[in-house]
Amino acid sequence: MLICMGTAAQIRSNRIRAGKSQAEVAERLGLNAAWYADLEQRDEELASTLTIFQAMELAAILGMRLGDLLSDGTVPDQHISIVELAERINAHVARAGISIDQFEDQVGWELRAFLDSPFKVACEFPIMFLQATAGHLGINWLSLIPDEPAV
Repeated sequence: MLICMGTAAQIRSNRIRAGKSQAEVAERLGLNAAWYADLEQRDEELASTLTIFQAMELAAILGMRLGDLLSDGTVPDQHISIVELAERINAHVARAGISIDQFEDQVGWELRAFLDSPFKVACEFPIMFLQATAGHLGINWLSLIPDEPAV
């Protein structure tokens, strides 16, 4: 029987396996204790509050890759850089004949700053931004996770 753990349970389980305390992991991530505790209690907390780079750091602290922590077992068939995502947004808007404002309304996120400076915004916006944007472009959002070293 295959038991599927949610993200929060995986974070907790892997933290314990790595021999780290909640306080230690929180400090390394620059989070307060309550914020980190939420990561171990709510499955959606990671995507709604951490940037992709913070989440990659968390996975590294836990001795795993972010893709392994977040995937459902499927592996993306391609890797898409953050810069390429911005290019794909522009191409989609042009192809669909809509404005950036209209696409922002569809996605539910402001995109202009991202189009101007993709890395800066990726360092500031939570993973949920990437998930929503990728979803509206028909992209598996996991393909946006930068290459990670094997652990």
